[in-house]
Amino acid sequence: MPRCGAGGPCVWIRALSQPQRHGRKPWRGVRVVVLLLHALFIGAVFLLNPTLQRQIHEAKWYIILYGLLVLLTLVQYLYTATSSPGYLPDMLTAGSRMHATFINTTTLSKQANSKSGSLNSAMSRSKIDQQNPQSTTALLLQQTMDLYPPGTSTRDFTCSYCRLIQPPRTKHCHDCDKCVLQFDHHCVWLGTCIAKRNYCRFWWYIFEQTVLTVWTVAFYIQFFYLGIVVSWWKFAIGIVLLVALILILVVLLPLLIFHAYLALTNQTTYEIARRKRISYLREVPSRVHPFSKGICRNLYDLCISKQRGFFLEAVPPLEVLQARARPYTCRDVISCRCC
Repeated sequence: MPRCGAGGPCVWIRALSQPQRHGRKPWRGVRVVVLLLHALFIGAVFLLNPTLQRQIHEAKWYIILYGLLVLLTLVQYLYTATSSPGYLPDMLTAGSRMHATFINTTTLSKQANSKSGSLNSAMSRSKIDQQNPQSTTALLLQQTMDLYPPGTSTRDFTCSYCRLIQPPRTKHCHDCDKCVLQFDHHCVWLGTCIAKRNYCRFWWYIFEQTVLTVWTVAFYIQFFYLGIVVSWWKFAIGIVLLVALILILVVLLPLLIFHAYLALTNQTTYEIARRKRISYLREVPSRVHPFSKGICRNLYDLCISKQRGFFLEAVPPLEVLQARARPYTCRDVISCRCC
């Protein structure tokens, strides 16, 4: 019978049975402001530049393509803002119903080398269905702790707010008042956390937003390049909006490049910013990306994989991380080690 201690199975059962606390709700006005800013920048350039009004009739495909990009960007924004990043309580609920899947890299590597091809911690659906909730929760607890290096204490990774054991790469978000799986950051402009389950949507949003901003800047530059005669106040408004768009682009472009790098290496903003404070990452060599499975596999797992449920990654053993730290050789390049 599992013991009811700090972070033990009984705590998990109480957390699942009690109603979840609600964090600070996202300010709805932020999303309205974002939509209004799109209308301001895009509407102003059409009002200031009469040549664009002629292009609507002469080159419809060009304006239609721009309009589709605007619509796609706004839809992607709302889709990302209303999507779930993947909360730990949701995973526990799904796990208690046997819909959660735990990926243990160390165990999977042993499975590939074994003849039987069976996981020691895996249990058949029929056996689990026969167990009571407390046994199921104890199994989830054991599977979560198996993701950490041997000898890890549950007390070290128990959230002081939720009183739940956090799997690797999980962090408590004070804005959402929940623990978030593979936490990247909490986006104020979207009003939600960015994590594993909505990270791909977030990347596509900032990509589309960057392309839209570049295209709109080109429209404003065209307005000034043609030397269209307008009143001074319209000219001043055009200058202010162009400068504002350039400043937005200066932020968006590095952000897009940075998150593309994170996606390729399977890292998060939180892990890079707090690497020295995360206990299981302190001993990892600085040039090693501990959770990376190669560029192709990282992108596949992030955006293409159709697997359902919650997928958790184990902390690789120290010897595996040290092996990854060795310099690249010609053989590694030929074998596409980075991929």
